[in-house]
Amino acid sequence: MFRRVKGDFFGSLSIFLLLMAFWLLISASVDWQHILVGAIFSSILTVFWSNLTISEKFKTEFTAKQFFLFIKYMILLVIEIISANITVAMIVLNPKMPISPGIVIMRCDLERSLLRVLYVNSITLCPGTITVELEGNLLIVHAFTKQYGQDQENSPQYKRLLEIEGVYKND
Repeated sequence: MFRRVKGDFFGSLSIFLLLMAFWLLISASVDWQHILVGAIFSSILTVFWSNLTISEKFKTEFTAKQFFLFIKYMILLVIEIISANITVAMIVLNPKMPISPGIVIMRCDLERSLLRVLYVNSITLCPGTITVELEGNLLIVHAFTKQYGQDQENSPQYKRLLEIEGVYKND
């Protein structure tokens, strides 16, 4: 049972740390009881995850470089969400209400499904945009204003995810 966890140690450690961070975030307490319970549950879930998803051919394929690029991506996403909140608030508070909703169809050249889902959800998380559909390599986005929707095509988020995917291809 634990042999598979050892087969993908870095992936299992990453999952454990993410689960532990999530546990501490939702428990809002850092006393030893919460840490102990979180460690126990995170360990159990990591072992079950490893037994369900890891085989000899498939591993997490998650490197330290990708982890740091992902952290940069999350920081960029938080900044983008704050910026989008300010933009939407300025549009809504403007007496003329300069709203010009529109649909933008754009290409999504990300090959890995995890990164594609992350990008689609990142667009939806930003106020003023909603991802309507992802079919093949076409992405349909509804935006509060047409310009805001067109700005998504060259967003820094997309470029960062392409960079993370480039690390996969070069390994």
